[in-house]
Amino acid sequence: MNKYEIEQFRSDRGCLSYIINDTKTKQAILIDPSEEVQITNYLDYLKENQIDLVYIIDTHTHADHISSSKEIKKETGAKIIMHKNSPTKRKDIEVCEDMFIDLGELRIELLYTPGHTDESISILIDGAVFTGDALLIGGTGRTDFQAGSSESLFTTLHEKFEKLDDSTKVYPAHNYEGKTNSTIEEEKKNNPRFKMKKDEFIKTLNAHKPDKPDLFKIAIEKNSQ
Repeated sequence: MNKYEIEQFRSDRGCLSYIINDTKTKQAILIDPSEEVQITNYLDYLKENQIDLVYIIDTHTHADHISSSKEIKKETGAKIIMHKNSPTKRKDIEVCEDMFIDLGELRIELLYTPGHTDESISILIDGAVFTGDALLIGGTGRTDFQAGSSESLFTTLHEKFEKLDDSTKVYPAHNYEGKTNSTIEEEKKNNPRFKMKKDEFIKTLNAHKPDKPDLFKIAIEKNSQ
């Protein structure tokens, strides 16, 4: 039996969230829940599989969709984990630097992976890493708002993600092409931002300033409550 199971939820726009449960104790975490996925989808999955949701983790304050962490906490009693730099008032547990939490018999590492924002965290669980917007399949998050830093993101890629085992599966918070996961090895080989030298990376990301997300203002406001 596998130590844990992963259930991926995808919104129509490609927002990805995950329930990971310890198969022995049936305790679980929920990563990056979005209002674009009906809350009942998460709750029904938990109920149907007799899973106890212990933690909800938002990898950062999302600027393009609204987190449903607060509503799910009301239904389940799960504690919300976010980085200390997050402006939100809803967090119960703050991540400072890298730290560990226990989930049933699983040992979960919370990695501080800044760059996309100054509060970004990733979740490492025995052969899988949930990267939020820090590392995407074939790309990375932008760095031009929310105290983002191209230099910090370069360090995150090479000091945190590149040092993971090549077989580690990568599960991002977004994918718009229908992909579900990748691996560290695939990203090192195929992701152009992984291949860039530091100066080129910083120059490229500093110049990358697409339009702000449609929901930017309302998402930041609601996700900070």
